[in-house]
This record gives sequence, structure tokens and C-alpha cells, in this order.
Amino acid sequence: MAGNKIISILMPAYNCEKYVRAAIDSILKQTYPHLELLIADDCSKDSTKSIIDSYTDPRIKRFHNESNMGYLQASNKLFRACDGEYITFQDADDYSAPNRLELLIEFLEKNLDYSCVGSNIIKVDDLDKELYITNFPLTDSEIKSRFADTRVVMTGSSLMVRKEVVEKIGYYNLYFDRLGSEDVYWFSLILSHFKVGNIPDKLYYYRTNPTSVTSFFKNPKTKVLHNLVVFLYRRRNLGKEDYLQSNKLKKTDNVCWFLGLLNIPNNKKIKILFKYITLSMQYPQTSGLFAKDFMFKLFN
Repeated sequence: MAGNKIISILMPAYNCEKYVRAAIDSILKQTYPHLELLIADDCSKDSTKSIIDSYTDPRIKRFHNESNMGYLQASNKLFRACDGEYITFQDADDYSAPNRLELLIEFLEKNLDYSCVGSNIIKVDDLDKELYITNFPLTDSEIKSRFADTRVVMTGSSLMVRKEVVEKIGYYNLYFDRLGSEDVYWFSLILSHFKVGNIPDKLYYYRTNPTSVTSFFKNPKTKVLHNLVVFLYRRRNLGKEDYLQSNKLKKTDNVCWFLGLLNIPNNKKIKILFKYITLSMQYPQTSGLFAKDFMFKLFN
């Protein structure tokens, strides 16, 4: 049904020599062959780039960076370069089931009122041992309801969107540069404008990394950012201002600061809060910047 429609797969890669071959192979061996795999090595210090460059498949397009841009900006670079009618992702340390693209595009071709679809995922460890399987909500209404209730309802890399989504909401917001959760905010904007779904199939293998900024339950920073995104999503649902959409970074920083205080011990709160107030009084014109800076330093 999808015919020869091209799917663009975005893959930023950094220091993942142990896993990148499996990630690339899982895309090149897809049962749906009409694709372009856009890869940007982000100045890796290991052999990641040489492994990528060893492939000769013409469906691979390379956009290697001359300096380290970080995941968000490398992704945005690939967004700008893709030509497909559908866009999806493949993190360089994860891998996909062979029929992943076929099933996702089949859903979107059959359900023309939907613009975004995801799937369940299997979390694996470094040795590919399965740790657990997600059970994400499937319908548009349930996904939006649970997301507004601060539930995790998708994994960003598992999503496939129509090109019209990117044309409407743009790329990842630079506010999240080198912080993480850029895909969650991007997805929240999709929820505000389009109909979305998940299919029950387990199509994406997500490698759990305890040091990753996306390790939600082990990283308080990620939890704070997730809650920030949901806060802004709720505001949009009520017809109120999304501070990131209106480029009011100081207000966004202050929300982050408040959410951060909710996630640290009381004795540490008092010490950090006193320091923040002191600096804000000394430099009132930049108090919003201090808010985000100190909140994230708490967790590093």
C-alpha cells in the first residue's frame, strides 16, 4: 500500500563503536526497503566513524560533524537534510525489529487521520538480554490523557511521523540542548496538533544505559525535564502560554527551578535556595539564568 514512498531514518552517532553496526544492520535489513539512512558521526573519539564509513549501501547518507554538536543539534541537522515522506529514528546504540518500518508505515497508510505512530519497545542490557517490555497506551485519547498525567507513553526513537509534522512544528527545541528530553517536548507539540497512536507490536530494542540523560527513573534531571514538558503541555491545553513557544526562557527556567526543588532533599534545598536568592539579588537581570544553571548542577 505504501508503494515506493521513502522513509527517512535519522541516526546521530557518538562513541558507540560497540553497538553502531547492529543499529545500522537492523535498518538495512528491514522488510520495507525504500529508505534513506541519514547518519551523522558527532566527532566520536572511538572507531564509530570508521565503522559507519565501511558501509557501501547507497541508502546510507553521511553528514559527519567537524566538531561535537551534541545529540539535539546533530538530529536537527539530519532533520533538515531528509527527503522522505515519512521520518523516523534509530539511535546508534539501539536496534530495530526487521519489520518495524513496514508495520509503522502500514499503520499510517491505513489511518490517514493519524500523523504519528509509535510502538512498544523491549529494553535490553549491554549483552542484549531482555529486561522488560513496555505496555504503552494505543489510542489517541488514552495517549493524550496519560501524557497529561505525567505518564511515559512513548519512546521518542520509536516514533514515525509524516513529513507534515516536521513542517508544522519544526525540529527539536534548542532549550534542551545537551540536557535531554528534547524528543518529549517535540512529541508534546505533536499531541497538540495531530492525532497519534501506538501499535501493540514490540518493534524497537532500547538499550538501557545508566549514564544516559534519557534514563528516566534513575536520573532526577530527566524527571524534572519531563515534568516541565507536561506542565507546558497542560498550559497549551488550557489555552495558556507555552513559555518556550513564546521564547520566554526566564519563565521556563524558573519553572525548572521550582520543579528541581521538589526533587532534592530539604537540607540541600535550603543551601541551594539561599545561594540562588543571594545571586538573584546581586544580579536581578540574569536571575532566570541562575535558576536553570543551579537546578541542573544539583544532579551532576
